[in-house]
Amino acid sequence: MFTTAVLFVYVVVSRALNCSNTQSVIRDWSVYPVDTPVFQHNQTVVSDSALRHQIGKEEFQHVAFLKVHKTASSTVTNIIQRFGWKRHLNFILPSSSPNLISQNESITEKNILHMEQDETFDILCNHVLYDQRQFSKYLPKDTVYIGIVREPLAQFVSSVYYYKFKWSVPYLARLPNNAPIKYLLQNPKQYEPKRSENSFTKNRMSVDFGLPKELFYTTDRKKILPYLRKLHTEFKLVMIKEYFDESLILLRRLLGWNIQDIIYVKMNTFHYVARVSYRDRHLHKQHSFLDYCLYNYFLQVFWRQVRQQGEDFHTEVSYFRQLRSAIEDFCLEMKKNSALHRTVFEAKENEFHSNFIIDKDICGLLMLNEVEFSTQLKWRQFPHLRIRGNRI
Repeated sequence: MFTTAVLFVYVVVSRALNCSNTQSVIRDWSVYPVDTPVFQHNQTVVSDSALRHQIGKEEFQHVAFLKVHKTASSTVTNIIQRFGWKRHLNFILPSSSPNLISQNESITEKNILHMEQDETFDILCNHVLYDQRQFSKYLPKDTVYIGIVREPLAQFVSSVYYYKFKWSVPYLARLPNNAPIKYLLQNPKQYEPKRSENSFTKNRMSVDFGLPKELFYTTDRKKILPYLRKLHTEFKLVMIKEYFDESLILLRRLLGWNIQDIIYVKMNTFHYVARVSYRDRHLHKQHSFLDYCLYNYFLQVFWRQVRQQGEDFHTEVSYFRQLRSAIEDFCLEMKKNSALHRTVFEAKENEFHSNFIIDKDICGLLMLNEVEFSTQLKWRQFPHLRIRGNRI
């Protein structure tokens, strides 16, 4: 029990990017014990419906997020899982794995858990290959499709080190430890699996997006472009890992979500030091030609979407980065120091959000990894799995 109030106030002053607007925007947030008068006094907040009116959109709750390997997709998955958890929405969940529906096929009757006949699914965000016909069998017609891509060489290098050194995937485990990038790119036939869907390191983003198999054997852009255009009509947003925060603000605006819905703590990071030569870069463009086509296409689409935003877009991105970093620091400090469990972080109302608080429970959800969160969702949607002690 705190006997005196401990109050830390962070004030951030920034100027709008529009040079004609010289007005400073003051933003502040505070951290204090939950049993102090200042906390009780500040609990009057703008309602969710008022906030959605403020941003001019209704909240979309039917979402399919294509979880693409090694693109910061685990971080996005936590955001979507947290959104659905708060609203008691129904997730499409794996039947035989803690968090993977499938690494090499789309949704089937066998690889997901089924709801009761009078219930419907709202959200998909676990690993599975994209197939619009299969997705539409299980998701409502008004589902918004979201994807994510990453600069192909960076995605490739991350995959090599992650799946070789953390998971010891057999074909990557055979690579020499001192220069795995070099050996894989110079001898792909010696190491790469024959089936594209079994590889984590050759056009993997294109595999996840369900590109037709015949496109994996061509460099003819005229044959590839029609399918990319098809994806463009099906996905309302393809996020770009290199512009992650900008992507999240686009997602928030597209879905009519609140800024607190997209707060995140970085997930599933794996640290490594990679050596990549100029020759490696050249070889990789041949090795994963389709991924470069996919990335470059949606990078152009992404910047067109950014240019369509209002003058406040980059101001919101800048504010979001500062707010997110402060909340991450608060949650990480709370994790290390149990004495802080009875403190809360309050973000004061401004032009981007109403008052909201982050407490111990929300910090806990922010830091749940994908397996832990998927397990919690399974236990809530399918209580019999928990009763049986089934931890799939």
